[in-house]
Amino acid sequence: MGRPRGSGLTFALVAIALILAIGFFYLTNDNRRDKRADAVTNTAKSVDDAARVIEKAARNAADGLRK
Repeated sequence: MGRPRGSGLTFALVAIALILAIGFFYLTNDNRRDKRADAVTNTAKSVDDAARVIEKAARNAADGLRK
């Protein structure tokens, strides 16, 4: 008696599904990292922009006091 005929096909399908699932995980994981990096970069840019606005306002106030 040999192995059932469908066992090789079942094994191959499970192996392919596992490979595809692992590949999908790695592809989506990279996208998540990129999104997190973009969020941090955008936050830092917003803080920098706010600091520049405050700097400009402080200079204007100091100039107003000098006059």
